[in-house]
Amino acid sequence: MKSAPLSKQSTFSRGRTYTLTRIALLTTLVSVGRLSFSFLPNVQPMTVMLVCITLYYGWKSGLAVSLLSVLLTNFYLGMGPWTIAQFAAYSVLIGLTWLLEDSYESIPLPVMQFFVAFLGIVYGLIISLVQAPFFGWNIFVPYYLSGLPYDIMHAGGNIVFFALLYPITMRVFQRADQNTSNAHQQR
Repeated sequence: MKSAPLSKQSTFSRGRTYTLTRIALLTTLVSVGRLSFSFLPNVQPMTVMLVCITLYYGWKSGLAVSLLSVLLTNFYLGMGPWTIAQFAAYSVLIGLTWLLEDSYESIPLPVMQFFVAFLGIVYGLIISLVQAPFFGWNIFVPYYLSGLPYDIMHAGGNIVFFALLYPITMRVFQRADQNTSNAHQQR
């Protein structure tokens, strides 16, 4: 029976410690990226990093890192009803990204850049939809339209960060898996 690639093996076959450590390190990486660019509204590497994590490690890791990163960074940036909206928005983005999990390696970079730009727009729409019950459906359209310039900045930032981070990140993930595989074989 053919074994699954190291990145797709279950927690129990590789050990919980390895998986928890990887989730903690990736959460730290994503959180530091978000906080480092917090001076720019909606322009940060968080979405792109979560896309890379989801494509390489799967939706469970992507979802765990996204929820933990939002929670951790919102301790610094501020908690509020938007935190629930961010949980929902990143959950949807992880789900959409997961649809590409088996085919992403064959998709050209410009198409993937368009996809992450689309995710930036979807993120803003989900945020607005989740917050609408708090503020009233009667102001949904003006609320969404007032946030659209920020969604466009999010989309533009995703295009730039994806071009810069995607090739490097995927290589680092592959190398980390190779190193872990070699360490397990030496035991």
